[in-house]
Amino acid sequence: MYTIAIAGSTQRTAQVAQTLLNDARFQLSLVVTPAPKKVGRQQILTKNPLHQLAEENNLPLILVETKLDAEIKSKIEQASQQTPFDFFLVVDFGFLVPTWLLDLPKIAPLNIHPSKLPHWRGASPGQYVLLSGEKKSAVTLMVMNEAMDMGPVIAQLEFTVEPTWTQTEYYQHSFDLICSGLGELIEQFAKGKLTAQPQPKTSPTPTADRLTKKEAFRPWQTIKEAMANDQQAQELEQACRAYYPWPKLWTMAPTQQGEKRLIIHRCHLDQNGQLALDQVQLEGKKITPWREVKNFIKT
Repeated sequence: MYTIAIAGSTQRTAQVAQTLLNDARFQLSLVVTPAPKKVGRQQILTKNPLHQLAEENNLPLILVETKLDAEIKSKIEQASQQTPFDFFLVVDFGFLVPTWLLDLPKIAPLNIHPSKLPHWRGASPGQYVLLSGEKKSAVTLMVMNEAMDMGPVIAQLEFTVEPTWTQTEYYQHSFDLICSGLGELIEQFAKGKLTAQPQPKTSPTPTADRLTKKEAFRPWQTIKEAMANDQQAQELEQACRAYYPWPKLWTMAPTQQGEKRLIIHRCHLDQNGQLALDQVQLEGKKITPWREVKNFIKT
């Protein structure tokens, strides 16, 4: 049986952890995850999905407040002395992983990255795959090193990017795919049946940096023109899917009461290749079909 410590925070990390919990070849010996954060307008202190899973399964748990400082180092090293771990698996962690932690596992530190590395290194690979209109991608299992997403590749599982996917479907498919064979891949690597292959130092794509609301903005004139002809329509349709459900494609639309924020939740390309808006949300209103909002917009 292989012991694995896992670090992360999201539902995707919890999915990976549950996959390993269900596999008799592995023991989850430690969970490292961010401490609860205040969420929503009421600022309710909320545990992330991995934290919840760890408590439900009585797994050893270390909470990180702001960074992997000396106190966290002491806790992790103590935990590794009590139950040495063969692997340290990082998925959506959000913290810089220092060298001392990469050196702790007996076999290797691992990482799951949902792109066909060296393409789209960075925090938002799925969004950038969709933004760029790529039709093929992959999810990668690799040995983690100090450089961002540049570790040797153990395996890449390729897939077709469906033209209707938002980032939600992209990531769900990626993690469903890697989880379907994760135990086998890790075991084969541990036994030397899979050898990690070095990546090229340079990537053919820009870094897939974490997205912001500012980057999801498009001028109203650009959107208006895309609805009248096919210029930029495809880029906007791709952006709408890539930015959903966060940060969401948005603009400032002219109305009878002045400019108002307009969020575009759903859109598509019509038979003429023009942009057709489906679900939108005008500032101060609920999500509605575009046909119910367009009369409020000055043309």
